Amino acid sequence: MSNPTADSTIDPDDESPADRPQPEPDDGVDLQSSTVRRYLAWGALGVCSVLALFALVQFYGSVADAIDLWIEPRHQPLMRAAFNLVVLLASLTGVSLIVRELS
Repeated sequence: MSNPTADSTIDPDDESPADRPQPEPDDGVDLQSSTVRRYLAWGALGVCSVLALFALVQFYGSVADAIDLWIEPRHQPLMRAAFNLVVLLASLTGVSLIVRELS
């Protein structure tokens, strides 16, 4: 019978934890990073803005159709002008608030 030498068989359980190779730190993306969170927030803001813009265009078209349906033809231009004025004032108010916040 031959005795196994120390070099021929090594039982991994015999190594101490200090002798075992340690895994290298992961250089991947840190999901807790504030930069990643900021980029995700900007991405979400972009997606929500596109959806809101689409909904606004659809709403604007629906209001125009409702004016055509419910308002007498001779008063339609006045109603469209009033509606456009309200949309314009709301937009200018929003732009003013955003510019004030950014400055």
